[in-house]
Amino acid sequence: MKMSYEKEIKDATSDKLELTKKIDFSMMKYLWMANPLSSTRKNSIPRFLRNIELLKNFSDNELRILAKYMHNRKFTEEEVVFRAGEIGIGFYFIFSGTVELSHDELGGEVSKDKFLILDEFGYFGELALLQEGNQRTATAVARNKCELVGIFKPDLDTLIVRHPIVATKLIQSISIALADRLYYLTSEANKMFKRIKQLEAKHDSE
Repeated sequence: MKMSYEKEIKDATSDKLELTKKIDFSMMKYLWMANPLSSTRKNSIPRFLRNIELLKNFSDNELRILAKYMHNRKFTEEEVVFRAGEIGIGFYFIFSGTVELSHDELGGEVSKDKFLILDEFGYFGELALLQEGNQRTATAVARNKCELVGIFKPDLDTLIVRHPIVATKLIQSISIALADRLYYLTSEANKMFKRIKQLEAKHDSE
């Protein structure tokens, strides 16, 4: 079984290897590329970050600082970002392409029953930043050629020390998104519970 990208990153960290390209822009270059009126290509990373809903409360300078602690990498079709059961290290935004999240069957084979498909501007893996030693509950695979922009836990730890306001805003944004997701799942579970009760009552009356 080929090693996942995150497993490579964790192994490379101990060997002091660099497997991803780190993002870094000067203030002027960042603002120029983020400007919607500039002639730069529409899918530049600064403009991409500006259009992510999760980061809508960040100023351009805060996004530039955050970008300096992020990495981007291109993935080939069917390449595994991380596997269920591995200790998570990264949080990812989809710059281009599509990523599938699925459960693993016994034996390590990826299930054909994909439970979530994410496209451009989608994000995944956020619990790796919030929970120490977080164990992945799903396997993330590139459905086609795609490019991800991500931040690893060690980068966030450095960001907390050097730019605590930016780090706090990121953690707060992730926490709010998780709370919204939990509220949605709880609401759906309640609807399902009520529906089951209705079916049971109908069955008992027959």
